[in-house]
Amino acid sequence: MKKFLLYFVALLPLNAFAQLSAGYYRVQNVETNRYMSIVDTRAEFKIGASYANYVYADLDAIYMDNDFDGSVVCNPASICYIEPISSDMLNLSGQGLNLFQMTGRYLNYLERPDHSFRLFATGSGGGMTVTRYLIDNTSHGTYFHPAVGDGTDAANNRNWKLLQVTLDDAQCLGVKPELQVTADGSYWTTLYAGFPCQPSDAAMKAYYVSKVDNTFGLAVISALPNNIIASEVPVLIQCTGATPKVNKMTLLAPNTTGVPSNNQLVGNYYCNDQQNSSDEKERGHHNVTDYNASTMRVLGLTTDGKLAFVKSEIKYLPANKAYLKVSSSAPDILRVVTEEEYQEILTGINEIASPVNNGQKVIYDLQGRRITAPSKGLYIVNGKKMVIK
Repeated sequence: MKKFLLYFVALLPLNAFAQLSAGYYRVQNVETNRYMSIVDTRAEFKIGASYANYVYADLDAIYMDNDFDGSVVCNPASICYIEPISSDMLNLSGQGLNLFQMTGRYLNYLERPDHSFRLFATGSGGGMTVTRYLIDNTSHGTYFHPAVGDGTDAANNRNWKLLQVTLDDAQCLGVKPELQVTADGSYWTTLYAGFPCQPSDAAMKAYYVSKVDNTFGLAVISALPNNIIASEVPVLIQCTGATPKVNKMTLLAPNTTGVPSNNQLVGNYYCNDQQNSSDEKERGHHNVTDYNASTMRVLGLTTDGKLAFVKSEIKYLPANKAYLKVSSSAPDILRVVTEEEYQEILTGINEIASPVNNGQKVIYDLQGRRITAPSKGLYIVNGKKMVIK
């Protein structure tokens, strides 16, 4: 999205926070009850006599969703950080965007008697200056409207609630597992967010991939210190259950640090596929990352139901998730092991003797167990690594 446009996308949530203390919020329309989220980085705001109502605005980068329990609760793109600048201006950041840094401008807001807010932008062009207020319409989506936003008009589709993100079920952020490991019943997901956070339950664990071993087909994970996930650090999370509200995240101060230097995971913000839309403007919001089977592995399972990063047939990488970056020679499946398990595997292999009894082969798997009828895979045969096809 152009810098100017990007500013307007960010604008929306900022107003609400200005009146409150700096923090993390969601923005919800009073009339439609829909929540905002940012799905790409393209927008436009043009002023001139040749445009209807003197303004051309493209705000399709804002997606509205009223399914809180099904999708909003676990969507990092629905959350922004609001910083008060003055009594009527705010700065907003989220989803990798910072309004002021990218545009040099702040968002205007107007608080109403019921403590909802009008969010608006003022700009000049073509010899005129205009102000437009953000509204939500269930048939048209979000757009700027020329009506006066004086705080007394009861048109609720231009009024917005600014809701602070907490650990309460009504406004929490939780993570939704991508899969359940059939081997042990555990739940796992990847996460990529533009703000630092920490699992609120100590039973949840955050990891990064510190090493990829192509020879043994392993992705080695290491725990993040104190379970703290810094901003824009792609991670692997072991969840405590199947639903977001049992996997709540505590949002941390924006300046929280702790980026592992050897993380092999890569994050992805957007997956907004509008390429086949009949609307030319919507097609302009096509913002995806193509999946490359040669160099990417996504979260999945081994053939025997264990956690792994695997080759996939997906077309695009999902939003706010992470993938494992690999070399073109990487195996299709990389089983996930901890650093401790990895060292045990290496130790077990190194300790295997290589006797040959009466000319017969002695075969061990990568866990050091003797195998009499191996299937396809990598084994230690008479003390040497060998692939059995």
